[in-house]
Amino acid sequence: MDKLDPRLRDPEDIKKRVTGDITKLNERLLAVGLRIASAAARHEYFGTPRGKIALSFFRKAVNTFKAIQILKKDALTEECWILLRVLLEAHVNLLYFLRHDPIEMTKRYLDTSIMDKLKFLREVNFFEGTPQAVDRGHWERIEADIRSRYTPESIKTMKRNGFTGLAFPQRANDVGLKTMYDYCYRIASRSVHTFDPAETLFEVVGRRSERQAFLQSRRLQLDSNQNMLLGRVAFVISEAVKSHITLELILLGLGYEKFRDHTPGLERFPQEPLSGDEGTDGSFYIWRE
Repeated sequence: MDKLDPRLRDPEDIKKRVTGDITKLNERLLAVGLRIASAAARHEYFGTPRGKIALSFFRKAVNTFKAIQILKKDALTEECWILLRVLLEAHVNLLYFLRHDPIEMTKRYLDTSIMDKLKFLREVNFFEGTPQAVDRGHWERIEADIRSRYTPESIKTMKRNGFTGLAFPQRANDVGLKTMYDYCYRIASRSVHTFDPAETLFEVVGRRSERQAFLQSRRLQLDSNQNMLLGRVAFVISEAVKSHITLELILLGLGYEKFRDHTPGLERFPQEPLSGDEGTDGSFYIWRE
């Protein structure tokens, strides 16, 4: 890849010089994501309560991306799509967390985590009669304090949907990813709860060429989606750290654009730009300032 600052050169000229091989781009993006997570862990902001939560979301995204890469080596495409749903959730939760009031989001996240812990403790009867037994009264006093800060309806939605209180489609829409939810999350969810009937039916009737074409299309969409989902949030965290790694991300983003430009039939998901840089075709340059 070109080592000159991409901000000082014409993007289309750089795209001619960078690779558009999505396999190589994903390998490099994972390596860069791991470096960004390491750099963020040493940054002052990510030592604050809000920063620690944001970094945990980002690490979740990086680790899930890594797991997808491992599964792809054994051609476990459907299982990769299951993890793609996890990656999408981490992406949406991180952006939602960062885009709303930092104090409110931090309190809601911590309070929701405690209520979730209480749900588990009740299921195991607070480990009564075991060496791990915990003080029931202590935890119930904490719960009472949390409930005093919210309305009954807020408590109900937080228990059901997590710290945002919003169902996932609403969260995805809030961060500009409604279309990706429609085309990605629902497909992945089917694989979570059962098997993908499309893949299975192709196998049953024995139409080998059609099945191969279908799986290739599914794999390309997987590669594309995972690249975008990690790349976007990696850019956000890198900018927060003010790291030189951002330049590498811009080049990887241009490589992704090159891949997308030369891949016919690839789903495009219109999203809300991170920095207002709209593309001429209605899309936007995913990680570019």
